[in-house]
Amino acid sequence: MRALGMYSPELKRCTVERLFDAVKVYGFSEVQFDFRSVCDEQMPEQIDDGLIARIYGAASDRGITIRAVNGTFNMAHPDRRVREDGIRRFREIARACGGLRCSIVTLCTGTRNRESMWRFHEDNNTEQAWDDMIETAYELRRIAQEYQVYLGIETEARNIVNSAEKARKLLDTMDSPWFQIILDPANLFGAENASAEFAVELLRDAFQLLGRDIILAHGKDMMPGGDMIFTSAGRGIVAYEEFLKLLDQYDYRGNIILHGMHDESEFAFSVAFMKELMCRHDESAAQHTA
Repeated sequence: MRALGMYSPELKRCTVERLFDAVKVYGFSEVQFDFRSVCDEQMPEQIDDGLIARIYGAASDRGITIRAVNGTFNMAHPDRRVREDGIRRFREIARACGGLRCSIVTLCTGTRNRESMWRFHEDNNTEQAWDDMIETAYELRRIAQEYQVYLGIETEARNIVNSAEKARKLLDTMDSPWFQIILDPANLFGAENASAEFAVELLRDAFQLLGRDIILAHGKDMMPGGDMIFTSAGRGIVAYEEFLKLLDQYDYRGNIILHGMHDESEFAFSVAFMKELMCRHDESAAQHTA
């Protein structure tokens, strides 16, 4: 059965050691780490080597793998200076990955919205927005090669890459093994199709386009309706049984990072939901191969 991981900012603890104690207590063996968990910001300008060693030590002492590190910034911000600052900070994240024994950095393709990289802007679909994002991506590709880290791209409804088709276009444009896909089934929905009736079709279409390029699987959920409200796994419209089948079909060998927890009380439910579902899935698969 696949193991489960979690997203570090969704657990609030006062020290690195207590954070990873809690990760272990909840039954996780991996984390997608965000420096907000130990610093004042997600992408610090400088990260002390002593802090990096402390994070890695706290995780490894408890049998926790740091599977990915957040390096998300607005790759398509209309102000070049903002994009360049993001690139500089990204380099520091990539450098830190060596000490964390981690080879995946997560990305956000960005938006033309100046206030938040998670808000849509009508200019997101313009050629200029795409070109600015690609220009940033080429800079990140050089950094990825330098530090030997993979760049995990997700579809985001409010970002430039807001569909599996655009994610495929990005991969083809970059033509680089350093660009890979983080497949989060909840992120495949848009305001126009956030309904259970589209859940299986969206998954199948996405895997057909991206299934061979998945480096990490996420597990959060989407509430029905056009408000685009994320929630924790098992509480929304994601077709998780189909998701597990497709991960097997496309030979994804990794684990699943649970995400979308608005409150720590949600962990127990989502962990139990996913473990029961994965157990049933594995039993069914074993019967079919017997």
